[in-house]
Amino acid sequence: MHRRSLLGLAAAAPLAPLATAALAQEAKPVRLVLPFPAGGATDAVARVLAPGMAERLGQPVVIDNRPGAGGVPAAENVVRAAPDGLTLFFTTSSTHSAGPAVTPNLPYDVEADFTPIALLATQPYILVVSAAVPAATVEDFVAWARARPGEVNYGSSGVGTAPHLTGALFAALAKLQMVHVPYRGTGQVYAELRRGDVHALFDTPSTAAPHLASGAVRALGVGGAETPLVPGLPAISRAVPGFESEVWFGLFGPARLPAEQATRLRDAAIGAARDPALREKLAGLGAEPKGEDGAALRRVAAAERARWTALVRDLGIRASD
Repeated sequence: MHRRSLLGLAAAAPLAPLATAALAQEAKPVRLVLPFPAGGATDAVARVLAPGMAERLGQPVVIDNRPGAGGVPAAENVVRAAPDGLTLFFTTSSTHSAGPAVTPNLPYDVEADFTPIALLATQPYILVVSAAVPAATVEDFVAWARARPGEVNYGSSGVGTAPHLTGALFAALAKLQMVHVPYRGTGQVYAELRRGDVHALFDTPSTAAPHLASGAVRALGVGGAETPLVPGLPAISRAVPGFESEVWFGLFGPARLPAEQATRLRDAAIGAARDPALREKLAGLGAEPKGEDGAALRRVAAAERARWTALVRDLGIRASD
């Protein structure tokens, strides 16, 4: 064999393990860690987008629900993961905006310990009440609750979550004394709502829709733009001026995620969110598709965090509330 041919083989040989390693990496599934249980809005949005991401990445994308403690265990799981693009955090304003406002000494830094990848969708919160509550409008509910200071409660998916602070904002603006009752997820709240043990809940339209259809609960108003899942629902701000609240859904990776990995994941996530068929499915959940980059996600999370931090400070809300 000629010397030149031997040199060519020698130069190519080191590339073979690298190529094999790259192919092995792409064959592994990408894990989307969710801080809430299956069946909720975050889970529903993630399951719409995961197949579109998988198609664009050329590798499986699996959902890993890790509910509880306001999303802290799920967030820690991502923070401790290798920055290899295989473990991502599919989360909401609850963990990166509301949570830090209530619990500033979290076991991680929401700015330094995560790599923002993409802002994917938003949904407005709606006010849902038990059928046992004698209120047909937001005005009715405010009058009923105001006449019962300290006796009316609202549930949430956990202390420091966006539904918790949304309820606190509503109570403050409406001048109500309402008791917060935290749960591990909204599924548990609905069980109590149906029994009448919990009076109210701020939830997303996609999660609320099947419960509203049963007649066991009713929706009184929406905290943002009108939602197609509950058409004709009036803005809560008509009865409670200044009230507005929505949830964002975003994708983060661990800190130190290589730029090329972050770009690849961003393109797959945004591509899925902008896909016409998937956008239609998201709209069917009452979600507004966004499909914006990590810089947009960082801005939205920071702005919402500042808003909730001011509310927590003004109301003296603690992690035990």
